[in-house]
Amino acid sequence: MKKRYLITGATGYLGSHIAEFFIKKKYSVTLFDKKKSKIFKKNEFILGDINDLNKFDKITKKINTIFHFAATADLNEANKKPFETIENNLSSTLKLLKVCIKNKVKKIIFASSVYAISEQGGIYSTSKLASEMIIENICKKYNIKFIILRFGTVYGGRANKFNTVNNYIELAKTKKRIFRETQGKEVRSYIHINDVVKLVFESTKKKYENGYYNILGNKKYLVKDLFKIIKMNVPGLKITFSKVDKRKYNYKINPFTYRLRNGTTVKLKKYISLEKGIKKLIES
Repeated sequence: MKKRYLITGATGYLGSHIAEFFIKKKYSVTLFDKKKSKIFKKNEFILGDINDLNKFDKITKKINTIFHFAATADLNEANKKPFETIENNLSSTLKLLKVCIKNKVKKIIFASSVYAISEQGGIYSTSKLASEMIIENICKKYNIKFIILRFGTVYGGRANKFNTVNNYIELAKTKKRIFRETQGKEVRSYIHINDVVKLVFESTKKKYENGYYNILGNKKYLVKDLFKIIKMNVPGLKITFSKVDKRKYNYKINPFTYRLRNGTTVKLKKYISLEKGIKKLIES
């Protein structure tokens, strides 16, 4: 049986590049998003919302694998609108899972973030981590294969409006000036969108089932090293840094800093023993 793929959030940065890859490879793929597409043909793209369960149910019939890339992706927007972000990211995930169970979808590939296991990121991190845990537990219960992809700092063509690297390049080309709200000592593992697509496709293979995978670049760079590379290609560029880090949610060095909240055990000095409690319960 020929595999059939579905991509939610297909007009987004990651989703659209993955969609293009699958179309070029002539795979059977359905593209789904609530935003109109400027690059895909009408016969390749379906306009709709996951919250429209009737429509989403129909298009997931006979689908083998779903790439779930529909979510609030802008970290700053997510923290400005915390309730909307939680409702959007978790609600869409829950509805997708229900439809997957009903239509016997075999595999879910979820677009998460390195922020999912970071102490930084605020509500954005929380929504990603919660989605990961829900997907894993539901998929195990209903025998659906799952793959969690945690994306790092992605850059490249056709990026969204909040992509940091592309925004700095645009400023360099148009204004000849870049200002960073930090000292530029943050560490990042930048990865090009074309390499991301290759890794996403690789993750569809059987050996990656039921696992978590970090999609990062091969080398680590200081942010100020990124600016040096940009300056080499944009003569006359002026770069300035803030003396203090003015950002609130972004990680500085290593995003894998999440700690479980074990809690503090509180005990009474005088308490009802199990023996006494059980005897009292039986007598009552």
